[in-house]
Amino acid sequence: MTRAENFDDYGAISLVDESKASGTAVSATADGAWLKFTDARLITGASTVTARLAGAAGTLQVRPGSPTGRLLGTAHFDGTSSPYSYDTVTAPLTGAAKGVRNVCLVLSKGLRLSTFNLGPVSGG
Repeated sequence: MTRAENFDDYGAISLVDESKASGTAVSATADGAWLKFTDARLITGASTVTARLAGAAGTLQVRPGSPTGRLLGTAHFDGTSSPYSYDTVTAPLTGAAKGVRNVCLVLSKGLRLSTFNLGPVSGG
């Protein structure tokens, strides 16, 4: 898992408390807010995004290179009643090339992101 607060660049993002006790998350202050993670290592078979989200209902998009890069996948989130109550969502990725890449996450306004992972489909 990658902590959302460890981004390398951003737009329309603010740092917020993950919980009332500790931790840091990010919050989207506008639709189209984005986080860039440079030199992310995508493993062979990176076919899902899993994210811990809280706050308003919305979407988290995964795009290579820039916030306007080709859409690899979208996670839909129903929202939570509290900004400190996180749910985990998973969505498929299509066409994510393995190797070292810049990866951008694009969020809807009011969405809070704690952690995420780009990886293979979990067995189950």
